[in-house]
Amino acid sequence: MQDSYNYLRSAATNIDANLWPVGYAKLIRFAGFFSHCDHLLVFLQLFIYHICGLFYFHTLLALRPCSKWLQWTMFIFIFLNPAILYLSNYVTSDVYFIGISLVWMAQLFRLTYKPTLLLLSLHLLVLLLAFTVRYHALIYPVISMTVIVFCQYSATVKAWAIAMTIFLVGAFILYTTRQTETHMGRRQFSVFSGWQMANNAVYAYVHIPANKRSQDTVPPQFKDIHSRVHQWLDSVPMSQRPDRPIMAYFIWDPGSPLQPETGAQNISDNASHLRKMAQVAPLLNDYGKYLIARYPVPYIQYYIWPNLLQYMLPPAENLAVYNDGLDSVLPVAKDWFHYNTTHIYKRAGAELKYFNFYPYLMLLILLFFAIGWIKYLYQEGRAIANEHFRYALTIVTYYWLVNIGFSVLASPVVLRYQLFNMIIGATFGGMLWDMKVYGK
Repeated sequence: MQDSYNYLRSAATNIDANLWPVGYAKLIRFAGFFSHCDHLLVFLQLFIYHICGLFYFHTLLALRPCSKWLQWTMFIFIFLNPAILYLSNYVTSDVYFIGISLVWMAQLFRLTYKPTLLLLSLHLLVLLLAFTVRYHALIYPVISMTVIVFCQYSATVKAWAIAMTIFLVGAFILYTTRQTETHMGRRQFSVFSGWQMANNAVYAYVHIPANKRSQDTVPPQFKDIHSRVHQWLDSVPMSQRPDRPIMAYFIWDPGSPLQPETGAQNISDNASHLRKMAQVAPLLNDYGKYLIARYPVPYIQYYIWPNLLQYMLPPAENLAVYNDGLDSVLPVAKDWFHYNTTHIYKRAGAELKYFNFYPYLMLLILLFFAIGWIKYLYQEGRAIANEHFRYALTIVTYYWLVNIGFSVLASPVVLRYQLFNMIIGATFGGMLWDMKVYGK
């Protein structure tokens, strides 16, 4: 997929800053130390996920006794999930990040009933690791610090842990900012965030009526980019404009009016073009905020609300199509994996269409968890459940509330971003429904 080539270029050049965090690129480089065979990377991703999944699974079993059917259901959903298997075959950080997130979540549970200094120190390291892999982990320090405050540590230890969290995250942000300036030419922490802000805003702006748009008087620094957006709107009929589902069209499509250079090819594997994208990222960040502030209601109507629906019914996106539907890869993939040619083939692929049913599975899991929560409250679940499970359920609920807000506001939600939430929702939903018989 588009992301893959950026990760491979980061691994090949061993740089410490790019459009995305480079933690996953370091994993690719680590695998490459032994072999550049693509099978090794696929195996390593799946192996790491299963080790992390085992830690999460055994942590769940330690929270409270579960019926046999629930144990088997959780085991199947964690370890035999086809989406995890197929996503492991992609050059992307998703499965690696899901595994780290499972460990991070399991450690939060353990901190509430097994608050040792060793566990706390390991948790801070896992937190930092997650932060280096995906920007979605921006919410993790907030959740971790909140949980640590309520754990049974002394005030001194809590203060140390919170200070270390801030220090580690701050040090990584500062280091990445400096490396971005070195390699991309602009001092900024995240190149991608500026583009994402503009992408989200323009998705809503295209729905503004032409007579209203013509009255816009933009600040001087936005005149060029605003003019290009208007030219694009005048030349592309409404029926041909990207609308649903919300994706990253305005970031990656060569015809996007946000692109600093029109007609650029192989954008994700085009180092010079990516550098130009980095140059304009701060401007696009401000431009996106300007459009949102000027048209807040359309932004909610045409971006926030549809993206909230995508949170509940996330599009399958890349999981439903192999290699973006192409029969070749870009040169950086050929060089890294030592392929003889850029042409690739697939052993299967027709079954990928079944991932289009996964959005409905996500919706069912959300309902399963929410109804289980209601059942837990009205059937006096707190009186039945032990203290360990109550704390864990509170953490999961807190995480999900923060995650919904961040995910909907930050970027278009797609299925691969929701697999971790599906695992959390399915396992805890099952434990809530299993509460009556196996509560104590």
